[in-house]
Amino acid sequence: MGVILKRTLQRTLGLSAVIISLAAGLLGGLVLGRSSIVDNVPAFSNYLNSRLIEQHTAVFFLICGAMLMVIVSAVGTGLIAGEVHEGTFRILVSKPNSRMSILLGKVLGMLIGALILMVMSLSAMYVMNYLCGNYDGNIFKALLSYFPAYLIYGLMVTLFFSSLSVLLSCVAKKRVIALLPMLLVMIVVLVLPLVVRLVLSLRGGAGLDKVSFLDLNYHFGSMFRWCTDFFGGIKGTSAQLELPAILMNIFKQTAVDPDIAHTMDSGVLTTVNNTIPTAVLLAVYGALTVINYAAGFAIIRRKDV
Repeated sequence: MGVILKRTLQRTLGLSAVIISLAAGLLGGLVLGRSSIVDNVPAFSNYLNSRLIEQHTAVFFLICGAMLMVIVSAVGTGLIAGEVHEGTFRILVSKPNSRMSILLGKVLGMLIGALILMVMSLSAMYVMNYLCGNYDGNIFKALLSYFPAYLIYGLMVTLFFSSLSVLLSCVAKKRVIALLPMLLVMIVVLVLPLVVRLVLSLRGGAGLDKVSFLDLNYHFGSMFRWCTDFFGGIKGTSAQLELPAILMNIFKQTAVDPDIAHTMDSGVLTTVNNTIPTAVLLAVYGALTVINYAAGFAIIRRKDV
């Protein structure tokens, strides 16, 4: 199993994956750094909250979103389906390796590789952000304090997407057949809910609560917010929280009575969107991850190659 793990780790850390992870981090850091340069610096807390919200958004969509999902899906769907299609899986099972140890070695190699790529991408983001931005030590220290939260969330994303891609890889006989459903899931998580919410908002907002039950973007956004809560959470004025409210649906914004609006920073009241409790989401996606892996291991034991 050790040889298989090492080989899969090397494949996961291939040149293209390293370039993609570094490019995502550098791009995110560049955008964040440039946006931090303002002519009139506001109060410390307002300035920090704005920078943190922008950083959270970049990590959620770019690093722990598109980059991590693409790499894990591309590697995971090829673990078994690629070997079967190329005929090399027969060679693997003919050696003194059980099918279970083969798949376990491949999964562990992929997970370790994904974790390394995530650390590289986040590190690149912070370095570029610091070089291109205009921060004092306290601000940047606060930005850096969320590094563990991003790792925790990234691990959750990796485990779920790897479990689904491994299951599809065990079922399919060609990598491309396994990869197409994963691409669809990524679109459903990162893109489609934004379009649906925008259309519903333009029509008056009716049905937004019902959409939350099928809104994978909101599901993952809630789990992301849960991870950040251990390190300070996502805070800010109603105007600042408008970005995560629109893009991740993790906050609800309700217009207030004009008679009291003048006492607030805006005429909108912002509250956490708890349509589905985060504990329920964690339990459901945790259970799905376990089921996907269990099904994959069960299928590989009987797979005809």
